Formats: sequence, structure tokens, C-alpha cells
Amino acid sequence: MKEKNSARKNLATLKKTASALVEKNGGFRINGAIASDRTKKLTHEVLMNCCQRLWLLGFQIRDIHDLKLRHVESLIEYWRANNRAIKTIQNNVSRLRRVAEWIGKPDMIPHGILEQMYPDADVGELRVKTVAESSKSWTENGVNVLEKILEADKIDPRFGAMLRLGLAFGLRRKEQLRSKPNAMDGGSILLINGNMAKSGKDRMIPIEHPFQRLCLEHAKRLVKGGEYLGWPGRTYEQNIAHYKYLMRKIGISGRDSGCVGHGLRAEYAENISLMNGLVPPVLGGKHSQMDKEARLAIQAIVSQNMGHHRPEVTGAYYGSFRPKN
Repeated sequence: MKEKNSARKNLATLKKTASALVEKNGGFRINGAIASDRTKKLTHEVLMNCCQRLWLLGFQIRDIHDLKLRHVESLIEYWRANNRAIKTIQNNVSRLRRVAEWIGKPDMIPHGILEQMYPDADVGELRVKTVAESSKSWTENGVNVLEKILEADKIDPRFGAMLRLGLAFGLRRKEQLRSKPNAMDGGSILLINGNMAKSGKDRMIPIEHPFQRLCLEHAKRLVKGGEYLGWPGRTYEQNIAHYKYLMRKIGISGRDSGCVGHGLRAEYAENISLMNGLVPPVLGGKHSQMDKEARLAIQAIVSQNMGHHRPEVTGAYYGSFRPKN
């Protein structure tokens, strides 16, 4: 009984030091920018789960500053043995790498640690694909976007308006739910601010096509001045759950249609690229269709509109322009 109580005490102490570390450092990114509350919360959740798992694995350290590479490796081995998704493992390792920086051990967790730990594994098995090999858009997957949006309107007008904003402006789910259509209207631009975007990054999306204006005006008619488009009377988490439920109801899921809600964001990326004269790789576009400087300029436009800073990120939405060997 004494040993059990001692172990519990050690775990409580470990979690306390870990919480204090996140509270002190979790509000900032490495570049000094302010991190979103959700980023801080997720880091705290991952770290608490890691502390709990380390205790169950027999590592009864009392201070998060005592974290070592062997602890991280044991966590990875546990996650792999219990079939955690590679993307989840990589996300956890990324957050632990940030923790290592906070405790003064920036080089403790090597990059490519999964490949080092499992040298005999298929490389593709240990990597999350960051470049689209085929179109993720609804249209290219045989889904009639107009029909789905009208179907969504019949179920819930707010939901239909969200899908319109996803298609017209490439908004993420979070941005659709937290959008304030009337406040976002900047005339010739759509304003994404007020912690709407991922990691709290503000951006301005040009309103360049009549369709975009129609979608925005439609959303504005459904809500009052400063009201969110997301369903009132629900928490953000409840809004997400309801959004997912309605997506399944209109048949948008990997099982039912071969595509997901994020596919509207991919559709936007393809459309903006085409509007600027660049055919994306997943639609048959080659790197040789124009000179590199002109191509990168268009990719930069797409990337910035979608809230990214590097043109290369567009590869996740519509493929890579790198010539294949």
C-alpha cells in the first residue's frame, strides 16, 4: 500500500511540474508569436497523458525536467504496439520536442526518430503523406457540390451557409463555425481574425468572384450583426460534433463518398489556382506549363489565401509540381 501511495504521489508531482511548465511557456511559439488557447490546451492534454502513461510503464519520475530520450522512446513503442495512427504519434512527438526545448534539452529528441527506432519498417508506413497524389475535392470525387449544399440547406440553413463559405473561401471547419459573416465583410476582402483561424493567424482573403460575394451575403442574412454562424447555445466542442453529424447525414465521409469536409478546402485551392491560370498537378498540370517564377507566384497566392506562408504547402491540397523520375 505504501509503494502504491508513493507512486501516486510521484505521478501527482510529475503532473504538477508538467502543468507549471506549459503554463509558463505554452502561450508562446518558438518564434515569439502568441500561441492559440487551443494549441496550449492540446499541449497540456498530450503532456498529461504522457505523464500518466510513463507512470504505468514504470517510469516514476517526479519532475518533467527529468524527461529523457528513453522515456520518449518507451512512449513511442507503446503507441506503436497499440496501433496509434502515425499522424497521432508524430503530433505527440512534436509536442514532446517542444517540451524538451522548454526544459533546456532542444536536441534530446532527434528528427526522424521513428525511422531510427524502426529501421526495418517500410518508410511509407512511418510517414504521413503531405503531398496529394489525387484530387481531394468533392467534384473530382464524383460529388455534386451544388446538390450537397442544397441538401444541407434543407436540413439546416446555417450548415448550408457554412459549406458555401468553405467552397467560396477555403475556410476550415473551425473558421466556418466561428465566422461572423457581417463582421468579416471587408468589401473587397474577407477578414479572418479574432482567433478564428488555426493557431490564431489572421489573414485576408480577396473577394474576386461574384460567387464569393453571393455566398457571403447569403451567410450574412442568416445571422445578426456580431453573431457567429455556428449554432448558438452550444459549446465549440458541441458545434464540432453537430457539424460532423450533419456531414455524415448528407453522405460526406470517407466511407460514403470517398471524400470529407476538408475536401471543400481542396476544391477552393484548385479553383483559385485555375482562376490564376495554373493547372494543379492532381488535375493533370505539369511543372513545365509555365516558368518557375510565375508558377511560384500563383502558388504563393493560393497558400496565403488559405492561411499558409510557404507556397510548397499547396502540395497538400493539389499535388506537387516536382518532376517525377
